[in-house]
Amino acid sequence: MKKRTTGKRVEPGHVVRDDRASQEHVLAVLVDIDNGHEYYMSFIDAFQINGREYVVMFPYEPDDGRHADPELTILRAMRHESGEQYYLSIKNRRELEAAFNHFFRRFEASGSL
Repeated sequence: MKKRTTGKRVEPGHVVRDDRASQEHVLAVLVDIDNGHEYYMSFIDAFQINGREYVVMFPYEPDDGRHADPELTILRAMRHESGEQYYLSIKNRRELEAAFNHFFRRFEASGSL
């Protein structure tokens, strides 16, 4: 599924840009370009492997005590020639596993565990 970011709202924020990737609490609205469905996502990390950019996010939902622990979403990031940021699902199992392992090593090294 291809996704792109859309405009600013109170909690989702602007398109996640490289200069904002290092900031905490970056929130975005991802729009599925195939069906228009919006996903509210909270940014965790961004990194590169073999020249490809990846982002790690989790679905944002207000904490009202009814939600299970969030699931991580790892997407390949790419910038369209128009300048718009796109996020693509990773369909290749090896690529996804490599991205997850890289993220997990970074997470462990940061002392977050």
